[in-house]
Amino acid sequence: MHAMLLACASIWSASPTVIYFDVEECFRELADDSVLRYDTLKFVASLQGIVNREEPRLVLRFLQGAGQGGNVNIDDYWLAHLRKGWLKDATIVQMHSFDELLSHFSSSIPGVVVWDPAVLATANVAATVCGVEGWIPVRADSALYAQLVTGRYRLPVKLSLVGKFDGSRSGSAKCDAYLWAKDMYLDTGKCHAELMAYFIDAYTQQPQREGFHYDDLPNATLANHDYYISQRAFFFDLGPWGDEAPVDDPHQPLGTDRQTLCALLRSQYEQNKGRAFTSVGGFVPWNLKYTSHGPAGGAHEPVPTEWEYAAILSAHNAIMDADALGLACLTNASAYRHYPLKPRYQQNPPPASPSLEDNTYVLVYMGDYDSAAWLSGTIPAVWDDPVRGEIPIAWAFNPNLSARIPWVFDHVYNTKTSRDWFIAGDSGAGYLNPNLLIGTRLGSGLPDALDLWVQHNRRWFGQFDYSITGFVINGFHGDMPRRVQEAYADFSPRGVGMQLGFAEPLVNGTPFLRHASDIYPQPHNLAATAAEMARFAGRERPQFLMFRMILQRPSTLKAIRDTLVRDFPTHNWEFCDPNTFFDLYSRSLRGTALSERPSKDATR
Repeated sequence: MHAMLLACASIWSASPTVIYFDVEECFRELADDSVLRYDTLKFVASLQGIVNREEPRLVLRFLQGAGQGGNVNIDDYWLAHLRKGWLKDATIVQMHSFDELLSHFSSSIPGVVVWDPAVLATANVAATVCGVEGWIPVRADSALYAQLVTGRYRLPVKLSLVGKFDGSRSGSAKCDAYLWAKDMYLDTGKCHAELMAYFIDAYTQQPQREGFHYDDLPNATLANHDYYISQRAFFFDLGPWGDEAPVDDPHQPLGTDRQTLCALLRSQYEQNKGRAFTSVGGFVPWNLKYTSHGPAGGAHEPVPTEWEYAAILSAHNAIMDADALGLACLTNASAYRHYPLKPRYQQNPPPASPSLEDNTYVLVYMGDYDSAAWLSGTIPAVWDDPVRGEIPIAWAFNPNLSARIPWVFDHVYNTKTSRDWFIAGDSGAGYLNPNLLIGTRLGSGLPDALDLWVQHNRRWFGQFDYSITGFVINGFHGDMPRRVQEAYADFSPRGVGMQLGFAEPLVNGTPFLRHASDIYPQPHNLAATAAEMARFAGRERPQFLMFRMILQRPSTLKAIRDTLVRDFPTHNWEFCDPNTFFDLYSRSLRGTALSERPSKDATR
């Protein structure tokens, strides 16, 4: 037994004991078998979701990421932070033995649900079953099955999904599995009415697939399951396209995946009676399925596939918490979701607006943080950058993510500088296409949800003192009509940045501006990056340019700003905070005359 007691913390009167289970060490004791490692992580993350329902009892050490000066373990990072406050009175017990973990939580494991490797979707169905019934998923005829069911533990099989689905219902065994789960758990109201989970099924680690290594496991998103299991969410993995069969089910009738997806979303809508938006965690597994990328072998590019999926969600009153490839993994949300948020957080007060000058005003949208996984995992590298505070930054942290990572939001508000500002990313308090909240809505048959969207955003914007939406995505669905602009003016009165166009630049006092471009800095050639941005600067001024940067550090942004000022001085660059930028832009739309240069330099 490898265990060590450490003093740690909590807000509970009776100090809890939290197991800190080292997955890396556990794997070192297992055979070098990708299937066994996959199955072990799936079991542990599922157990975590069950035991953390009421309080934090099990935390994993698993995720590596970038920090200041090199790689860090993200789980060590956040546990160390939480030990300083919320978890300061807890007892942390370090563990890495799988047998020891099972022994410790034996009373929390009533039995198992066995999933069928012949129908990989049953791995996701088993996750749904686990959340509702409390039975832990185990692959049939596997080394873990032999250990847990037929071996020393003799865990009872509460449900077997083996041989249960043959395609007789829809023409697809994959879709039949999800439709059965819909009948059993979604239609009956046993699942969370405002939460779903779109994570890739066991297709990630087929034994015949070469090149699977331990490093692939974070992108298998198994560690994300704990939060959704703890909340009894419905799991699925389905393709959005109706014009081609998916690579993982090539013989299904055309469009069966999409039809099944719409059926699930419609059932979810019926459960919440159209009174709330459903947050759907996860993202299209574009590297393996549903796109033209690599082994996926489809006809559609990754970004259009993302947009098609986003459109289907939007038409069914659902938003995306977009855990996408690369930073897809989020550990321990089931434990840390119990972190107590304040009822309301305050941003820095808007600065006094300077005079409108003959300048090129720039707002850099620092995204993309429409994913709890992306936001939590990048804090050590991006937020902890020592240059933060030297330049005004508009951090596009979608406020609805605080439901899943409350500790992160409390941390950034407690550590913000006077030059850190928070704005909503795409497309407000959740990623959807707002144009699809009205009209025919892709034929979904659902009524308009624009007023519901306003209510939804008022809640999140109010709690975190937001007043600006930095980037609204409408995908394939055109410019924003005035009616939708009026909705955004209600909850985002200081300004709205747009992917596409719009009816009017100023609606009910709220300015709308289309982004000039996405910018991908070249770390070793920032002069080229500056030159790329300078190409958008015209001769007429004042002008207002919004640029989108993804996962960039304050030090990079400051270096780009300094390079622009040095290499292209005639453009009179002013990098602004978001309030100043949109205020000046609004005044320019109203035709405010130029006056003296402001006494306060907005670039500092």
